[in-house]
Amino acid sequence: MDFTIKKYRELVLAFLEAGYVFMTYADYAKVCVVDCEKIVVMRHDVDRSVKRARELAEVENEMGVKTSYYFREKFIVENRDDIRCIEGLGHEVGYHYEDLVTEKGDVDKAYARFVRNVEKMRQVADVRTITMHGAPMSRFDSKDMWRVYDYKKLGLIGEPQFDVDWREMFYLTDTGRSWNGVSRRDKVAERASEWEAKGWVYKTTDDVIKAVREGSFPNMVMMTIHPQRWTDNRCEWVKELVVQGVKNCVKRVLLNR
Repeated sequence: MDFTIKKYRELVLAFLEAGYVFMTYADYAKVCVVDCEKIVVMRHDVDRSVKRARELAEVENEMGVKTSYYFREKFIVENRDDIRCIEGLGHEVGYHYEDLVTEKGDVDKAYARFVRNVEKMRQVADVRTITMHGAPMSRFDSKDMWRVYDYKKLGLIGEPQFDVDWREMFYLTDTGRSWNGVSRRDKVAERASEWEAKGWVYKTTDDVIKAVREGSFPNMVMMTIHPQRWTDNRCEWVKELVVQGVKNCVKRVLLNR
């Protein structure tokens, strides 16, 4: 079975055994050029399940790796103890923003909301980087705020859509519950054809593990994990499979408009 905690352990172990070094996104953003030949910037966009995020954070801590966790607005207050626990395990915590979607396209209101949420999160954790929640069912794209405002004026040092050199870094996401799934906004469209030509196309986690072990996987990668997808509980695993299947159908319709 794919997308289980057991499979995630196998993935992390494959990277470690192949000589990859795990970095938080904040650590990578501070230096950009690293001495390590092989690096993994593993980020977790916590869309729905803080419980699953905490489980993965504990697994990673056991395995000696540090990653980055990004939380949506709705989790900032009600899950502050979990967020502090994850940061206490040595992981980075950041803000998973969707403020332009929430404010229905009003850029000024969205930025004001963004500032308030970053301030609230900083009462819980040391927030230095951000990632955008794609909100595929919305016509608004929250990163459009940055055509008008500058998040770096708030002391934030990185947003992957703007601050990663994708000529050097490969991107892989489990969006759509597959490593080559349907995504409206969680992608690097300008590099997709180049990566496909190099054979850097993977469907299952086993495909990724196999490439890592064989030495054909890219040396530098940012991977996005959505914790709600990963569970050893069979009932929850099936539920996520069904829900994501429905969402993928809707996203295909939106993409083909």
